[in-house]
Amino acid sequence: MAFIKTSDSILIKATLTEKGKKLLARGKFKIAKFALGDDEVDYRLYKSDLVYDDSYIPALKNAKMLEAFKDKNNNIQFGLDSHDSGVLYLSELETDLLDGSQPHAFLEYLPVLIKNTKTTYAPTIRSDKYYVSVNDETSTILDENLNNFKYLQVNDFDKTKIVVESGIVNSGLGLIPTKDNRRKLILEKFLLDEDFLVEADNRIVASVIGIQQSSQFENFASGESIINFNTENFFSSAVSLESGFDYFATYLIKGIQNSMMDFGMITAETTSENFSNLGGPRGSVVAFNVKTDQQLQVNSTGVRDSRFAEFGTLENVLFSEMPTRKFDYIDTTIYIVGATTNSRLQIPLRIIRYAGL
Repeated sequence: MAFIKTSDSILIKATLTEKGKKLLARGKFKIAKFALGDDEVDYRLYKSDLVYDDSYIPALKNAKMLEAFKDKNNNIQFGLDSHDSGVLYLSELETDLLDGSQPHAFLEYLPVLIKNTKTTYAPTIRSDKYYVSVNDETSTILDENLNNFKYLQVNDFDKTKIVVESGIVNSGLGLIPTKDNRRKLILEKFLLDEDFLVEADNRIVASVIGIQQSSQFENFASGESIINFNTENFFSSAVSLESGFDYFATYLIKGIQNSMMDFGMITAETTSENFSNLGGPRGSVVAFNVKTDQQLQVNSTGVRDSRFAEFGTLENVLFSEMPTRKFDYIDTTIYIVGATTNSRLQIPLRIIRYAGL
């Protein structure tokens, strides 16, 4: 559905999905609810530092409206949300600014999802991707030939994990990552992502492995920290919520409290930035691993699965450190979504299998 405003009228142009057409033909088509999205808007075109320049005209104001899609999986990847529950905790200043008008939540900052690269769990990013080894043979070759290269392993889910934080990325301007700012800017605004949705191609990924709620991500004024993401084979099953992409399944995983804070006098040893990639208040953190389909895990002496040829590349030299070693690989992307904020993050993966010399 597309919204079009002309000089003196407003038009709603709707394109029905195949299911909608069938219901219309049966005389049973009825609009029960609707959702709004702005997939065509690229907010990177907006320059906040020029907002007070009278001559500044944001380029995104000239963005063209997308035509409606009839494929339901291609509609509203980035929906618009309402978070007005935060009116329950309006500050005195915010109340004064209302000037008798309808109260709103005063959301100055929205949490985002960001990859954590600072914990010992975080895998190495190489060629802009995380690597996943599908069997022990591949893992052994990587360990013997690559120094300090960390990757995901289907037979050891605790060694390395993808770690994602939810919180406010900005620093400065009163956005110091303290317990009080976390309460005021995240908790009291009802912007805490406690649950996360992971969308993965079910032709390749068989399951997503989350963490136990006993896990910890916390630091102390002394400079000490506790970081553990306990997996204990905590497999997540796909839920019935549809993904926005064909062949993708959705998995629900739970996060834990992100307790990386700054305390009083900050030194190089005590700053929370030693552990967190967020510069502002932090809400939650989640860590997870992926398990590939069992048939993709056959070693080099067995018969490779046809999906390596169908979706990927065969017998390719991937590492300059191993010019004679060849690997089969499949590139895919998984998507993680904060269930409360609807913030999204893309995680590029390269599934690799040792193929031989």
